[in-house]
Amino acid sequence: MTQIPAALITGASTGIGATYAERFARRGHDLVLVARDAARMEALASRLRQETGVMIGNIVNALPAKRYRTHA
Repeated sequence: MTQIPAALITGASTGIGATYAERFARRGHDLVLVARDAARMEALASRLRQETGVMIGNIVNALPAKRYRTHA
């Protein structure tokens, strides 16, 4: 039996990232979603779990929006 690998999808709350998440879920891949908008991402994850039965983990806002540089 062949195991389908999980997919890591960035920008998963809208646009191309959300489209990829949906396509991979429909093909049976478990997902790890990464996005800044937690509410949108969770709405997508919840819908895809219900419609496809795949397992979905998520990472929200893992890095700050801006990087600050210190000068020595």
